[in-house]
Amino acid sequence: MAGRFGRKALVLILVLAVLLSLSAHNLLWKSNVPSVSAVLIGGDIGVYWDAKCTKTVTSIDWGNLTPGATEEVAVYVRNEGNQTVALNLTPQNWNPANASQYLTFSWNYRNSVIEAGSALTVSQTLNVTSPYPDGFSHVTFDVLFESLDHLPADVNRDGIVNMKDIAIVAAAFGSTPSSANWNPNADINNDGVVNMKDMAIVAGSFGLAF
Repeated sequence: MAGRFGRKALVLILVLAVLLSLSAHNLLWKSNVPSVSAVLIGGDIGVYWDAKCTKTVTSIDWGNLTPGATEEVAVYVRNEGNQTVALNLTPQNWNPANASQYLTFSWNYRNSVIEAGSALTVSQTLNVTSPYPDGFSHVTFDVLFESLDHLPADVNRDGIVNMKDIAIVAAAFGSTPSSANWNPNADINNDGVVNMKDMAIVAGSFGLAF
């Protein structure tokens, strides 16, 4: 009888140990991590919170993000120059430096041309693609809003996004700055590698002209 109770106690202890281990794992990998990005401007454009373009955006608070979470933030970008421009957004200056391995920043590339004096609604998305490593207490990065004289997906700068641009991205596919086939123009999202994210940007803008 005593032996049977002893075995039951041992099994109970093992079950409790497993449950405690799982709880600790969840606390480690699924803890909230606050994320904030500063907004930088390149060119004659302004970034605002409201459609009337009166409330300037200087930073974006993405909130406390857990693995698998997606947060979307919309802003208004106004062309404050005298020429039609195309818009490009680039995330940079990640802190911790390896934070971009666990998060993906994207925005709606299509129809990114802004006429002089006009404003465009821009939706940005931040997605936590994998669990943070131990020690991640916060994430910060900058988002550069930049005016261009070409569409971001117009890789060969010929004024239209077509099969030529897809071919160029395909030729540089899988490359990084140290690769022989590296083409910085093909790295459309400026993340240091030419991959399906860049191909998706070209596909999403296919047929657009500037």
